[in-house]
Amino acid sequence: MLVDGEVEESLPFLARAVHYAPKNARFHAYYGKALSFDESKRHKAESEMQAALKLDPNNPTFRILLAEFYIQFNLLKRAEGELTRLLAVFPSNREAQDLLDSLKN
Repeated sequence: MLVDGEVEESLPFLARAVHYAPKNARFHAYYGKALSFDESKRHKAESEMQAALKLDPNNPTFRILLAEFYIQFNLLKRAEGELTRLLAVFPSNREAQDLLDSLKN
């Protein structure tokens, strides 16, 4: 649903997935992504994305999701930090490098 742009509709399913599988990093990451579409849920969104990274700290997709979240809310230094951490582990990650370059321009 989230991929199809049905953000509001996906929220209860993602929340339930996080509730029943709290150690699944992917559920936390995408629940955070869905929450990020509502500015009033910004802090909960960040918390969910951070939880995903605590569970799976070397997942490049989750770091990019968090960096994009930071860019969306104009937290550019935080985005830069996330992208730099990602590139330290995966130096050839093109998406991260492109995002980092866009921040510097």
